[in-house]
Amino acid sequence: MLKRLSLRLLHALVPTAMVVAIVAPTLPSQGFGPTPGLVARGLLWISVKQNWGMYAPDPQRAQIYMDLEAEYADGSTALLREHDDVLQGWGTTWAWRKTRVDIWRFYANFHAEGRNDNRTWYLRSVCVREARTGEAPRKISMFHVKRRFASPAAVRAGKPGLGEPDRRLVTVQYCGTEPARSMIERDRELNPELYVQPGAAPHG
Repeated sequence: MLKRLSLRLLHALVPTAMVVAIVAPTLPSQGFGPTPGLVARGLLWISVKQNWGMYAPDPQRAQIYMDLEAEYADGSTALLREHDDVLQGWGTTWAWRKTRVDIWRFYANFHAEGRNDNRTWYLRSVCVREARTGEAPRKISMFHVKRRFASPAAVRAGKPGLGEPDRRLVTVQYCGTEPARSMIERDRELNPELYVQPGAAPHG
């Protein structure tokens, strides 16, 4: 009986102590005297310093899109469909579309200065995609277009939330090399109906 009563008392005291620890330090000293300060000082011995790093240890500090530029055998160049995000993707809509291609493209942007297999295979797939339009590019240059987030203090002071675009070359994919060349040939065999026929409008 005594043991059961002790357990019930313990079960009541623990949540009560937690409530006191959370609420007491926030109470105004005018009405509650030194109690809030005493509780707050006591909690310093067991408190954990919290900052945003606990919830986002590696927060995103910029918004980044890939920008692809194709160069053809005749020396002409063209910006590809990825450029649409650079023109109009600086809001929040993109993050919620989440098609498979969007997600793949997102991961292809990681590790601009190192190896990224998602990027390698994405660019090879673009060689195939563009070959369907009539002519495979000789090469595809991938750029990062980055706009850094302004700090909350800077935004409060009137600074725009995103900085000026910074466009930098990341890598170059040659569509006439393996395995991209074999991918195009195999895709043409399997999906001939997707390819622009000779005499039709060439790449734009």
